[in-house]
Amino acid sequence: MQRPRREDLVHRLFDLIVIGGGITGAATARDAALRGLSVLLVEKDDFAAGTSSRSSKLIHGGLRYLETYQFRLVAESLRERERMLRLAPHLTEVRPFLYLLYEGYPESKSLLNLGLTFYDAASGEWRKRRHRMLSARQVLDREPHLAADGLLGAGMYYDVLTDDARLTVDTAKGAADAGARLMNHATVTGLVLDGGKARGVTLADQVTGEVYDVRAKQVVNATGPWTDRTRALEHGRGPTGRLRPTKGVHIVVRKSDFPLNTAVFLRSPDDNRVVWPTPSLESDVVYIGTTDTDYDGDPDAVKPEDADIRYLLNVANRTIPAARLTEKHVVGAWAGLRPLVAPEPGTSASNTSREHAITVGPTGMLTISGGKLTSNRVMAKHLVDAAVKRLGIPGRRKYLADKVPVVGGAAIDHSEFTGRALAAGVPAAVAESWLRRYGSQSEQLLSRWTTSSNAQEIIGPRGLSRAEVRHCVAEEMCQSLADLLVRRTSIFFWDARGGLDQIDAIAGELASLLAWSPDRERMEIAEYRALVEKHRPH
Repeated sequence: MQRPRREDLVHRLFDLIVIGGGITGAATARDAALRGLSVLLVEKDDFAAGTSSRSSKLIHGGLRYLETYQFRLVAESLRERERMLRLAPHLTEVRPFLYLLYEGYPESKSLLNLGLTFYDAASGEWRKRRHRMLSARQVLDREPHLAADGLLGAGMYYDVLTDDARLTVDTAKGAADAGARLMNHATVTGLVLDGGKARGVTLADQVTGEVYDVRAKQVVNATGPWTDRTRALEHGRGPTGRLRPTKGVHIVVRKSDFPLNTAVFLRSPDDNRVVWPTPSLESDVVYIGTTDTDYDGDPDAVKPEDADIRYLLNVANRTIPAARLTEKHVVGAWAGLRPLVAPEPGTSASNTSREHAITVGPTGMLTISGGKLTSNRVMAKHLVDAAVKRLGIPGRRKYLADKVPVVGGAAIDHSEFTGRALAAGVPAAVAESWLRRYGSQSEQLLSRWTTSSNAQEIIGPRGLSRAEVRHCVAEEMCQSLADLLVRRTSIFFWDARGGLDQIDAIAGELASLLAWSPDRERMEIAEYRALVEKHRPH
């Protein structure tokens, strides 16, 4: 996956330009390219830089949406969960979840059992992952540190954890493999209009400093929380108010401070909302989320506030009272925006529908709003279907996005690969992290590892090697410290210092690969340091 040059773009007429490099835009570009359309995807920051790296990191049906009778959305999401297990096996891991019941909760055991029965059946795989109702004693046998007072029992069911940023990056790579051109760090500053219709975009390339027009038959807006800002390009005025963004914050704590081995759903002691402490795919940390509050600020400036962190600490201490967590126990945090379609007046943030909507603007630009990570393939299909209809392309183009694995999802023998990696001197934990992040693409990392002893040097936390950094630059369009540490490796989320303790070595490697000047290297370090500090309690 390589960034195209100006001359690769300005002399072409694309079928589709997709604005937005989150999971929806990446899935749309992949779907369209797999159908044979010529596609350019443009992202102002980096793939997954917005909501798609700041979710609850779940591929799930959304059990809590049953409370608001969103049965169709839940059933669709469950089917997509099962499909993602097949398409992205390296990025999806089935885990048990405990939906806890305490005295005073609105759910009864019988109602929860009924909801979980629907959840099982709607997935189509109820024989593989069938829920069980547990007594209070059975719950405490499994998780002895949970609050025992008032515990009535739980429903144990199954959902899927993912690395949301890696899923987005690998989906984008799949689009590139299918022939799409991708540009990160390139801002759309305007629409190219022909007779009042959008026939392309004006790009400002942040890497080269160039500004130029690229033309297409159809422009698509898949910019998530920035949807209204992008729609404003059609109207020549400020945001149009189509969205009702809500903010979701998570905190990260060490499992040694918060001994939880099974994800649990329970109700916040502050407002009775459903919240979920979840052991991460990284075995030594637990993340706790999420808040769900209306947000009307700058989507580029969203961050965890002190009140958000206190709210989640209250959740933690309701879950495991003996932990007695305070701000000093928080090793990381993140905040993201849900790009929800504005509901009817009077609807609460938590009850706003997660359904998506597709609209056509006055210039003919297609805009998709709403939705959720789990449903990205369905959203992309609906959007590409709409684009194909507007383009008048015959319907014979074969749909493949539900069959072709995302990049890294091809079969790989983990034991055999690990054996070869160990023989080449790769530490076992590093080989395991490669398989979890890159799946079948781990072969490329092993090849880079064996090129030189220099490539084998570990220069960052959680086994980050020069070989891995070089892979991210050469194969994944990594252009900055944040690209590497937030979206490619997630060190920002799980390391207490976000990689800052070894930032000089990491930045030095990137500087040599990307030909940064000393001033650019110092600026990158300063900007990344500010990002980490903004997401840690003070």
